[in-house]
Amino acid sequence: MKATDQEFELLGLLKPYVRHCGDHRRAAWRIRERKLLDYLLVYIAEGRGRFEVGGTAWEAEPGDIFWIPPGTAHEMEGYPPSMDCPFVHFDLVYRPGDSHWEWNVPPGTLDLSRFGRRNHPDLHHPLLDTLPGRIRAYNNSRVGTFIREIVTEHRRAQPHCELRLSGLMLGIVAEILRGQESLAGNYDEHVPLLEEAAAHMREECRKAPTITEMATYCELSPSHFRALFGRHFGCPPRTYLRRARVMRAKDIMIGSPLNLSEIAARCGFANVHSFSRAFRAVEGLSPSEYRRAGARQYSPPSEENA
Repeated sequence: MKATDQEFELLGLLKPYVRHCGDHRRAAWRIRERKLLDYLLVYIAEGRGRFEVGGTAWEAEPGDIFWIPPGTAHEMEGYPPSMDCPFVHFDLVYRPGDSHWEWNVPPGTLDLSRFGRRNHPDLHHPLLDTLPGRIRAYNNSRVGTFIREIVTEHRRAQPHCELRLSGLMLGIVAEILRGQESLAGNYDEHVPLLEEAAAHMREECRKAPTITEMATYCELSPSHFRALFGRHFGCPPRTYLRRARVMRAKDIMIGSPLNLSEIAARCGFANVHSFSRAFRAVEGLSPSEYRRAGARQYSPPSEENA
């Protein structure tokens, strides 16, 4: 598929830099009105709340994404009992002399002039200008998976981590824009159902549904489901499920006291041996090697606000 001129323009602009991220569950919470120096992306995995961005308020529900550009007044609230909302603070344009700062902008901060060049430069582009606020699209859960992968990679802080994080952010931007295109109705009619089936596989990877069950849900025959799934995701459902289980295992391994057998069981593997084979096939190293490498750099995330 040939890229448009707008896509090439955007590709020339974007050099993402991940500053801060997290995925801890929060009890009822609220952040009063403020503005940020950088971008903030929040995925509502569980729970409900209220977000206001640029003067427009929305009720936040599971599956929603909120895109908050720098310099945009916003406030956020999570309702009781709790909310699971992975988030990432990032620059879309990395600036070597100005992007390296680490602190939380406190509630009530609306005048950013004193921060000077640390403010992210204005970045207006037709493909980005429609994103601020709440985003609802068929592939939002895939964006949520990208954010969780960013959190895991950020915690491990292994060599060339920044390059990997930048690539994941580009993937997020592409997925969000792809979801926006679907609103025009020019995507295959089965794509939303395929995305729902894949999201179910990721969320329920311990006891994933069978091919027949997923095909029935999508109102397809098993053979047609496999063919469409492979065309859309670039791999068979079985391979996709294996990757989802390995991703879940990576989330658990860093900073968790569980042994590999317990992690294997939690992620749907028959035993630790099948877990190790699948992990090496996906990641190129054993679970033990991955865990040792991450343990050298990992420190538990603090319970900070987004």
